[in-house]
Amino acid sequence: MEARTEPRVSVIVLNWNNYDETRKCLESLQQAGYPSLKVIVVDNGSADGSGKRLESEFPGFKFVFNTKNLGFARGCNTGIREALRDEECKYVLLLNNDAVVTPNFLDKAVETAEMGRSIGLVGGKILQSPKSRKIWYAGGYIDRWRGQAKTRWGETDHGQYDKTEEVGFVTGCLMLIKREVLENVGLLPEEYFFGVEEWDYSLTVRRAGYRLYYVPEFLVYHKGDGSHWNYDPKFVYNSYRNKLIFQEKFLPKGLFPIWRISFVIYGKYVARRARERLIKKHNFGKDKIVSLKDLDFALIKAVEDHGKNVLSEETIASFDEALGKESVT
Repeated sequence: MEARTEPRVSVIVLNWNNYDETRKCLESLQQAGYPSLKVIVVDNGSADGSGKRLESEFPGFKFVFNTKNLGFARGCNTGIREALRDEECKYVLLLNNDAVVTPNFLDKAVETAEMGRSIGLVGGKILQSPKSRKIWYAGGYIDRWRGQAKTRWGETDHGQYDKTEEVGFVTGCLMLIKREVLENVGLLPEEYFFGVEEWDYSLTVRRAGYRLYYVPEFLVYHKGDGSHWNYDPKFVYNSYRNKLIFQEKFLPKGLFPIWRISFVIYGKYVARRARERLIKKHNFGKDKIVSLKDLDFALIKAVEDHGKNVLSEETIASFDEALGKESVT
């Protein structure tokens, strides 16, 4: 009787100036226990030498070097193209570099994906840490009117989401993509510099007739930072801009102009409320949080820029320069 050959999975890990976290991620992949695993590390223009250092420490992994920071989607697409050169590659796994995988995490995910040709994407349970058991993602969907991802974030894991189920959205932190999907639907959308591309891709894949699944045994730990956007106007700007791009693509025709007006008005209110709650909850000084004037500028600039096809590092830099001239902390 012939031994069963597992489908080849190529893991894409994107590194940008983050040696410590990426090293932990790669070390965990060495213990993943999946027999047909190829790891591709894409260094996204790191300026700290972390990519070369990691390459010397993990000679069994493939390293690809971008000359500059291309953002998440474009950076990952570099790795995906490399993966697809291998005719044996049947699946591509996007994995955040600050995630740590658990032993045998891929087994059930691949088994689920193999159950039917119509299954295009598979996501897994993502916890913030083994100790806290706080959920980062455990299945979810996109609330298209509000422009929000519902992921069960922040709940404590008590096994309440330990059932494989069909979902409406898979996060790019841990996304198993069938090769057929990449060939028929395409690679990640590159209009977004970082964030929301996973919303776009999930809905695009569903519109193409594929199904998305959540598999709880597909388990990783990802500390993340759900409130980092409050510290840096670039994150605020990028978040606003990405939602505008996404909603224009996916809202029913004619509704986007209405949503856009509502977003500008309501978004300003929500951002202020979130800022004040963060200051109160963590006892931050206001000098540590995005100023009100910066919030307003970020929103206005996002509305102006949302039509740009690709947001580059240079665009972000020009935004920084304009922000420095316009804002007062």
